[in-house]
Amino acid sequence: EKPPNCSSRFGTDPLPWNYLFGAMKALPRSLLYNRDAMQNFALFSEPIIRLVDKLVGATNAMRCDVTATNGDTTTLRIAHPDLEQCVGLATAAFALEMVKKDKQTILPGVWFPSELGSEARKNILDVSKEDAFVYEL
Repeated sequence: EKPPNCSSRFGTDPLPWNYLFGAMKALPRSLLYNRDAMQNFALFSEPIIRLVDKLVGATNAMRCDVTATNGDTTTLRIAHPDLEQCVGLATAAFALEMVKKDKQTILPGVWFPSELGSEARKNILDVSKEDAFVYEL
């Protein structure tokens, strides 16, 4: 059964990054949609982020809560020691499901995870949990 909606939480370490992500909500949309301004901000902040990550690590954690229309709920908690690896694994897992020759589980296109079949979701989660130090479903 497809969920009517889905919520997720994202956290990172060290804690100040979470406050910075939260502060981004206060910026005007016109600034956030300004591609040049955001590119300059990214170029400015990347060396700072890389330095902090080298000093304290780049831990990433995510929690997703899904409630189906019949009231059934599922929660996923996953944490990786490195954000880039986590994103790479998840992206590769989606791509692998699309290009499988023997049994393609995702047709070409853009899909929300809740729109995917159960086999595709299971396969993606199996790949995404590689090297996770927290994985609870």
